[in-house]
Amino acid sequence: MSGFRSQKWDPWLIISQIIAVQALYYFGLGLWLFLIGSTFQQKPTLDYLFSYKILQLSSWNERLLTSVFLLNALTSGFAIVSIVGRYKQCLDFSLTIHFYHFIICWMYNNQHPNIFSWYVIQFLSIVIMTIFSEHFSKKNELRNIPLSSRADL
Repeated sequence: MSGFRSQKWDPWLIISQIIAVQALYYFGLGLWLFLIGSTFQQKPTLDYLFSYKILQLSSWNERLLTSVFLLNALTSGFAIVSIVGRYKQCLDFSLTIHFYHFIICWMYNNQHPNIFSWYVIQFLSIVIMTIFSEHFSKKNELRNIPLSSRADL
């Protein structure tokens, strides 16, 4: 089967896409934390990335961190569009990103996240990331194929 995006299962492509999207997820999250944290004179630490205790929504700083996670959902949605580019795979990659984030947070804290707001923020992030990436992937897949000017119709 030759041709564009053949239906052959390619595990190396999928693994490399997962690694690239996951790396861009953490790069974007770190960048947003640095930009917003430096604006409010806060020094970002790994706790902001991986500690679930930070996202309790009881103070202004914790709500600000929530907005960082939701902004990063948009950035990560763009990463999915750029790297994967397939409409049907957007939800899969969004869930994969957050599954690995859950595992990493579990290992970082030595226990699974037990705060309800953490799960709500992750769910909203999945929804935003999926809708954003599906919208732009669909737009990309449905654009017209340009014909050369020499073609006789």
